[in-house]
Amino acid sequence: MEPITEDWKGGQFCKNIEPSKKKKLAKVLSELVLTADDIERIIAVFTQQMDMANSAKPDIRSKSDHLMENTHIRQLMDGTENGEYLGLDLGGTNYRVVLAKFKNGVADITIQNYVIPEHVLSGPSSGAFDFIADGIRQFFEKYNMKGRTKKIPLGFTFSFPSRQKTLKSQTLVTWTKSFKCPDGPGLDPVQLLEEALQRNAPDVPVEVVVVMSDTTSTLMAGNYVDKKARIGLILGTGCNAAFVENLDNIERWSGDRKDPQHVIVNVEWGATGDKGCLDFCRTKYEKQLDQLSNHPKSFTFEKSVGGLYLGELVRLMLVELAKEGLVFGGYLPPSLQPPWSLTATQITQIESDKGDDSSNTVSALKELGVSDPDADDVAVVREVAEMVCRRGAYVVSCGLAALVKRMGLAAVTVAIDGSVYERHPKFHGYMMEILGDSRFDSNTQIELILVKDGSGQGGAFAAASALRQLAAGIRCQ
Repeated sequence: MEPITEDWKGGQFCKNIEPSKKKKLAKVLSELVLTADDIERIIAVFTQQMDMANSAKPDIRSKSDHLMENTHIRQLMDGTENGEYLGLDLGGTNYRVVLAKFKNGVADITIQNYVIPEHVLSGPSSGAFDFIADGIRQFFEKYNMKGRTKKIPLGFTFSFPSRQKTLKSQTLVTWTKSFKCPDGPGLDPVQLLEEALQRNAPDVPVEVVVVMSDTTSTLMAGNYVDKKARIGLILGTGCNAAFVENLDNIERWSGDRKDPQHVIVNVEWGATGDKGCLDFCRTKYEKQLDQLSNHPKSFTFEKSVGGLYLGELVRLMLVELAKEGLVFGGYLPPSLQPPWSLTATQITQIESDKGDDSSNTVSALKELGVSDPDADDVAVVREVAEMVCRRGAYVVSCGLAALVKRMGLAAVTVAIDGSVYERHPKFHGYMMEILGDSRFDSNTQIELILVKDGSGQGGAFAAASALRQLAAGIRCQ
């Protein structure tokens, strides 16, 4: 972004606003700007955090905000897959069961979605897993899969911060998003699932062979589509990434060094900044949002980019602008006064306007109780929405740039799943403003692709690769 000064011309949408008002507006909006120097510094921060997390020294690792979890997955898709594999994708209020039937590397996919009730999300973790196990039982009944003697391998996509212990064992660090179970941290989600299956579906022939994050399964799904896919990115309610790391870059690596000389690493970068490494570029609005969130002083990075937070960041800016008399005649509409009342869906609606056409913004404002918004109000709302979203896309792209530089490949495809990337009409373009800028790239050709439902399908794909890896006797610890 270009720096905003007192002689700011009005950005994309505020060019026709009266000069003295524009000057005041520039002062508020200037805090959102990320300069080229800021971008380079954020990329350097991500690189440093990864280096510390990969150190062989525990005291250095403890200083990093990244977990850099070894997923123990070293095999990607090779086009020889055959047979049936299941995927279970748990990451929020919904979960998915996926069946992949492979024939010579080509998969026929069946997906079933299930909604988890609120009382289950806030009850004991055993109850949540009982609900999930019952869904798997229903899936087997619906698709006439019961009564088999041979167990179907299952890849479990578990999208919560966890410590990976083995290919099929994790320890949950904390619940996030909509999960409010009073227990769970410190427990193994695979064990919880297996126990729930034994209680609720003992006759269902399933064997969990691998557990991973949604970023890892998205990477696997992307690699099925494009063999250059080496990064998986979740850009939806939250944000995280996984990538294929060279073993030589992992000081703490203790596994074998058989080919392939790489392993998928789950970065868990949502907490970047929790210890202060991003304080130099955090805005007061991001800090205010943090205090309003369910998990204050945690997941600092995610709160700048996640779909759960983009609407609130825009709302907090509109609160400030209304106080300054720069929007809505100085009076914030009642519908915008409660925290979290502006959603990412509405921001996407606003950002869908093109050029001078502001019809979507006007419709969104009318839905929010602004019955007759004037031209200045519409312009300011569009300007704020664009700047908040562009800023979020820039920060995500800094993390990706650090990963791409680390891998040092000629071409890398980033497989992306998540509502923000899928539905926001401009996020892809905003990201490429950084990833396509010669000041920040590493001579790597970068392509971003949407892998819809990748976190579910990738679980089934990872089950196939995990069995091939186990058969080859590859050791990861």
